[in-house]
Amino acid sequence: MEDEVGDAKGNFALSDRLSSLKQHPVFVTYLNISDQFRDRATLVGDWTHSFIDGQARRFYRTIFRSPGPIVIVMILLTLLVGKDAMDFGQQINGDVEIYLPDGADSTELLLDVREQWSTDIVLLYIHTDNAIDDESRRGSENITDVAILQQISFLEGDDDNKEMGRYARGIDWNKEDRGTQDGVVWVLSASQLIKEGNSAPSRFTCAVEKYGLPIVTSSECQITNQDPRDTYVIPNNQDQVNNTVENLGSALENLVVDSNGDGVWDTAVVVMGIRFEMDGTDVDSRTDPEGNEILDHKAFIQHVKSVITDCASNPDIYNQFDDPLCARDYGGVKLSSMNEERWEEIPTRQAVTVTGLTPVLHDVSDAIYLALEDMLPISLALVCLVMIALHRNPKVIIICGTPIILSLAVTFGTTVILDIMLTPMIIAAGPILIGLGVDYALHLINRIEETRNKLLEENANAVAKARRDGEVIEELDPWDKKLYLDATVHSMMTTGHAVLLSAITTIIGFSVLAWEWLVPIQPMRTVGITLVLGIACTFFFSIILVPALGWLVRYRKTGGKKAEKVWEKIGEVPVRGAFIVIIMAFLISGIGAFYLSAELGKDITGSSDEVPPGLESYEALAEYSRVFEGGQTNMFIIDAKDRGVINDIAPIRHLEVLDSIEYMQEEKINHVENTTSISLVTILKAVHINVNLSGQQMYDRSLWEILHSPCWDDPAQLECIITGDIVITSATSRETMINIAFDTLSYEIRSMLMNEPLANLGETKTLVYVNQPYISLGIAGELRDQLDSYLSEGGCDDALSCNAMGVEGVKNSLLTGGLPVSLDINKGVHSAQMDATIATMIVLLFTMTILFRSPRLAFFTMTAVGVVVLWQPLLMRGGDVNVNVFTAMISTIVFGIGVDDSIHVMDRIREEGETPGGIVKAVARTGQTIFETTVTTTAGLAAGLTLAIPGLRNFFTLMMILIFLALITSCILLPALIVAYRQITSFIKGEGDWQDYDDVATLSDATMDAELTG
Repeated sequence: MEDEVGDAKGNFALSDRLSSLKQHPVFVTYLNISDQFRDRATLVGDWTHSFIDGQARRFYRTIFRSPGPIVIVMILLTLLVGKDAMDFGQQINGDVEIYLPDGADSTELLLDVREQWSTDIVLLYIHTDNAIDDESRRGSENITDVAILQQISFLEGDDDNKEMGRYARGIDWNKEDRGTQDGVVWVLSASQLIKEGNSAPSRFTCAVEKYGLPIVTSSECQITNQDPRDTYVIPNNQDQVNNTVENLGSALENLVVDSNGDGVWDTAVVVMGIRFEMDGTDVDSRTDPEGNEILDHKAFIQHVKSVITDCASNPDIYNQFDDPLCARDYGGVKLSSMNEERWEEIPTRQAVTVTGLTPVLHDVSDAIYLALEDMLPISLALVCLVMIALHRNPKVIIICGTPIILSLAVTFGTTVILDIMLTPMIIAAGPILIGLGVDYALHLINRIEETRNKLLEENANAVAKARRDGEVIEELDPWDKKLYLDATVHSMMTTGHAVLLSAITTIIGFSVLAWEWLVPIQPMRTVGITLVLGIACTFFFSIILVPALGWLVRYRKTGGKKAEKVWEKIGEVPVRGAFIVIIMAFLISGIGAFYLSAELGKDITGSSDEVPPGLESYEALAEYSRVFEGGQTNMFIIDAKDRGVINDIAPIRHLEVLDSIEYMQEEKINHVENTTSISLVTILKAVHINVNLSGQQMYDRSLWEILHSPCWDDPAQLECIITGDIVITSATSRETMINIAFDTLSYEIRSMLMNEPLANLGETKTLVYVNQPYISLGIAGELRDQLDSYLSEGGCDDALSCNAMGVEGVKNSLLTGGLPVSLDINKGVHSAQMDATIATMIVLLFTMTILFRSPRLAFFTMTAVGVVVLWQPLLMRGGDVNVNVFTAMISTIVFGIGVDDSIHVMDRIREEGETPGGIVKAVARTGQTIFETTVTTTAGLAAGLTLAIPGLRNFFTLMMILIFLALITSCILLPALIVAYRQITSFIKGEGDWQDYDDVATLSDATMDAELTG
């Protein structure tokens, strides 16, 4: 008893303190200012409401005068813009660099490389019959067999076929053009290196003659009448080829492989660096749906395939070679290089397969576009089925479907008209716009029906009362225009207000994705722009067409009585168990926050799950990366321009520069795990000069050995006589021999490794190619850091200007290419994911504070949406969903859709009042419509489950679950927050239990959403 008295005294003391706090001058002043502000705001609000009500009534009166013609005009106007909508596939860009974060070092470096060389790679992946896994069917063809090399060389283009027809001249038919005519800047392959070695003596002879040296060789070169490239072919002598192969040594390691360990090179790759801009090249153009001729990478890839196809029917090939490579496929045959577990799933492998990152990206883009084309009709069909099931009235399809179709047509048609670049990520926009379109339309038509039924009920009650009193009141026609106008205007001033708030906040939320300074990934920005445009169109069409169509088709919603009772009970949950709901929600959110960094911080995988199955180019590239332990072509630039010309030697030819390159390669780069490199030094070591007299080899030295011969300093050594170096070192200077050595290199090699000569300077830059396999980004990041640590020794002014070479006047860049690009995309996606989510929260909170004129309500609304984002990591963890460019947008998308639900609930609570009865009524009435829109939206998204791409199926599954969770939080957690706030403030003010003020209301069937009773 004493304890109870003590507790009572304590409560009275707390109440007294709180009461005295309320009398504090500061608090009183705050209340006075708040009251004055509220009064002013109320006056402004009343005037604004009255003005808008009048304008809305005039607007819809105009529509209802001739609703049919207005609908027709809207459709015709849409056709003007949307007639090109299905051509939006032409706007999809599959190039990898569009995913590069703006301002990233690798982006700047890549652009610098592109100015002089190539950053886009196409591969020919080649198998001989010795690559067959079954030994009983395996042949003996070796990549270095003359017959095989000549077939590969025919495809590449050489001096034997350069004058043949359009396709018979090969892919790289002009070796001097740096891709301006044939699109190919350079080719690197076993065939090319053997042609390089075979033709080197001729070019060496010409260089000797050019520099006037008195050295007699076995061949002559009259510069005025002989083309030194006439020998740029595969020699017919197998022994000569074998000798060249031996001289090439490690230069062949990245180009041929023995896939089954039988000692025969059975698999090869032809690496082609192609121009970024194909305009002006003499390759086959492709035709877009409008009949325009286009020259781009996709056209080049088609041209390469045409060359291979033509080769198969070329008499020069099939008459000379039995079962030529270009006509061969290994259908139903397992090759040794294929994955043991998946080889039967892999598309039929051609002996010559076009692959590489560039073809793969275009194939993926095309496959996703086709998937989107197939998915949209399925999405619309599922939406229609769900709407019929929920509303039991097919008319709802016309009312909701028409605005959706028109908005999609205008949205995608506008992207074509304005030439907005799209990416495969746009696949997410279609279902989202369908879902939001259904959301707006259902909310509006349901409220129109609810209001119409309420007015009819009031009229019926008035008529019945009048009859009892002996009076006569006209009974309203259910489809009286004035009645429908009143219902429409009322719905627009209530639910229409919520739809407007929803559209504004959703547009602002998605616009965050389009902020260039915040989201550095351009594809994410294009999705943001498309969604903003689409939502604006959806709102515009819904506001105009839903009332007009509802009137024209005489729509009545039927059924739903059981659902009304269910939602009434659901509405009581947050009122009766507010604190339990909040505790559970925040507990789950805490667990989600714990895993947030781990799940959303995962590296982008780029695995087969993210790619449409059955892509020949992807399967070949994945296999090539695994078998050759390569595939990612990286590079760094060495710039010696500041050294200038010394002794008539171009800056990049200086021996000190070459020695520093060798040191960087041999002592640093090549010691990094999974890393090999190719440079000028590699080629100078691989190209040998042979002198034969009467069939006897008198001299055989590589260009590198000649330049580094000790005989330049001391010709009296015995070694100089034995090797024959004394002949060269006595006849000329090392400086002259440097120019001879570089002029011995083919135009192909020079295009690959050096920039075009500058006036009065010559070549000033060279590229060092660094090759690595496609490996997990976690490991790859460590490799990049190690490589960049070597390349940044001595400090860097910027990414293009480092001092790691240790030679005066020589600068080097950091690494760029496949690996840095992948890592920077990974970093950019994660950064954009986090930054966009945070920015969306802040922007939406600020926007709703203004729209609701209440920071409290805005905070509650955002909290209900924010917890769903915190639940995302749990779903990703449980569903084994990887991070990719699609899932990076999920948080922002969920905010956009989730806010829509919460705004409708919050706006209805404001309308009904923050009382227990008002909250139950708001949830019961609005919750049912939100449930319908959620089910319809997820039905639209469910079309994504028909896709053959596991990664996208996971994306759509995750989206569907999160949208359902947004429904739960908006209808249960959001009201629970308001109830808890009211109970806490009531307790603090000493006003007792808040729920005592108003019992939980039981709703009348006659006032439920869109229920017609008469």
